Amino acid sequence: MFKEIKREDLNELVDIYIEAFNGEPWNDNWTYETASKRLENMLDDSGFYGLKLIKDNEIVAFILGHEEQYYDGIMFNIKEFCVRKSIHGNNVGSKLLEEFEENLKEQGVKEIVLMTKRHDKAEGFYNRRGYKTLEHLIFMSKEK
Repeated sequence: MFKEIKREDLNELVDIYIEAFNGEPWNDNWTYETASKRLENMLDDSGFYGLKLIKDNEIVAFILGHEEQYYDGIMFNIKEFCVRKSIHGNNVGSKLLEEFEENLKEQGVKEIVLMTKRHDKAEGFYNRRGYKTLEHLIFMSKEK
């Protein structure tokens, strides 16, 4: 069952987030505190929208981000997409993404963008679902 994410989902979302991103292929070092802060910031964004998949009264996957107004319409930026490892390979991610895209279309979103790791598990997942790697854009960073 698909439902919109609410603030009271935060604790469950944090658990899934840590499990997903502290594992392959990201190998991050999220703590409950840092993951909670990141997700809280997103939930508080005025353009926030998120969808969760519930199975047996438990959140098993979620996708979220925020919309941004551009001169030619609304673009949605997917910030996080997590699926519990125990259900990987069951098309859960594909079904959630499909439902999410349909909901965004109904909300008038003209384009969906996201940033992910160059790795077949991440980039390949999106490529196989019609997302293109943009060659004309670069992602830049500066450490302080």
